[in-house]
Amino acid sequence: MTYLTGEVSVIHNDTQVNFSGFVYSAVYCNAATCSDTINGTLVAMALGDTLEVIVNGNTTIPSGDILFLGNPKKVGMFNTGLISGTTQTFPNPEVYRFVNIKTGLPTDG
Repeated sequence: MTYLTGEVSVIHNDTQVNFSGFVYSAVYCNAATCSDTINGTLVAMALGDTLEVIVNGNTTIPSGDILFLGNPKKVGMFNTGLISGTTQTFPNPEVYRFVNIKTGLPTDG
């Protein structure tokens, strides 16, 4: 799924925002003026302004002034990172585990 295309299927307010289930590709100012922390940066906007950016849930503070526009995260299996490199030898010393992001459970057991 490509983000930042301008096509969104959900609009969430601060009580509905769900960074684990959705990717938000824009924020919309829904108040006369908005001064909110988005991706770790204090952003000032006016009513009707839209900031197109992939929103990082770890560094964004939801507020009642802004709406989050986005799409559900793609469901499937994704490489989650290095599990162990101690039992393998060159040329492939890295071992990865895959998880189903819908359930959060590993696919190997």
